[in-house]
Amino acid sequence: MHASNDYARLRGRSSTPSIRAAVLIAVMVTAPGAVLAQAMVESAGFDVVSIRPNLSGANGSSISRSGGRITLENVSLRECISFAYGIPTGRDYELSGPGWLESEKFDIVATFPTETSRDRVREMLRKTLGERFGLKTHEENREIESYALVVAKRGYKLPAVSTASDGAFVWGEGKLTARAISMSGLADRLSGSGFKLGRPVVDMTRIKGSYNFVLSWAPDNAPADGRASLFTALQEQLGLKLEPRKIMSKILVVDHAEKAPTEN
Repeated sequence: MHASNDYARLRGRSSTPSIRAAVLIAVMVTAPGAVLAQAMVESAGFDVVSIRPNLSGANGSSISRSGGRITLENVSLRECISFAYGIPTGRDYELSGPGWLESEKFDIVATFPTETSRDRVREMLRKTLGERFGLKTHEENREIESYALVVAKRGYKLPAVSTASDGAFVWGEGKLTARAISMSGLADRLSGSGFKLGRPVVDMTRIKGSYNFVLSWAPDNAPADGRASLFTALQEQLGLKLEPRKIMSKILVVDHAEKAPTEN
């Protein structure tokens, strides 16, 4: 577009055929080269990547980055895909695929330039999953049974907005301590298996900012020891409510994936 505008301005100042020809040649030569260079940058993958099955049988997994190196340890292919496509913790319902995606575990180590952004690392991991596991996906909208996290009739009871720069959850048996957590972050956590709600939670509070708070409820949502169920505790302590609703959500569907990656 810029080349076309330059050509138009030059043409207005001179009618010399040689000038017009020179500009046209410059456009034809430089534009394809620039497009090709950009395409090469966007399609580049990790400098080095190693993928090996993890047969330890351990329950825990981790994903960590240090400079120009990312390490995924004892992760399932489902976890890899979720990380690569930016699906937050607790939103497992946003990924649909065969059950074995959870059972097969791997150790993945990859290197890249230290200045590489987080989003770019995700792109390179998606490329690797396609090349090594033959991963193919598509997105579709589905109506799912959910809980909408909304503000209760008497208004929310959250404390002042937190000024902390990072958030954290400390979760135990019937108690959640949150630091600098947004309502969408709370909804994501409530969607997790630890809360046993049986359906995802979607933030529809329209509350901005992040907050520090403590939530206490009866384990297994059965009132006991003077503590209320999670549903009641949310209303009494935070002024929030869970309402059953059918909500349209974008789902990433795995069309194809191999259980074993190609060799390193």
